[in-house]
Amino acid sequence: MLDTLELKIKTGQRGLGRTPGYAINSHEIAFDQVSGGTGPGDVLMAVGSPRSFPHSLSLTGPDEGVWDIEHIALTFHAGEQPYTVHLGAVTLDSESKLNLWYDRPPLLLDV
Repeated sequence: MLDTLELKIKTGQRGLGRTPGYAINSHEIAFDQVSGGTGPGDVLMAVGSPRSFPHSLSLTGPDEGVWDIEHIALTFHAGEQPYTVHLGAVTLDSESKLNLWYDRPPLLLDV
């Protein structure tokens, strides 16, 4: 179960101009806590607490125009220990959503 999702998004040259939302299992939800912004060069910190079992999890794009994202750091609180995934640059438009759901990486054992 996904208790909490933390995002840190660094916007590129073209900003969104509003706070994005996210969708879990095709249900759009607003973030519970937000700081920062989505203007050009801004950093947005957002926390969502879906407390659900995600089959899909996505970041919504702009209603019109484009949003350049330089980097996203996602921290998932799902189970015993949080884990973080880093995503590179992407451009979202009104027709696109960004997949945010990544399973916990397998535990590596050094033998």
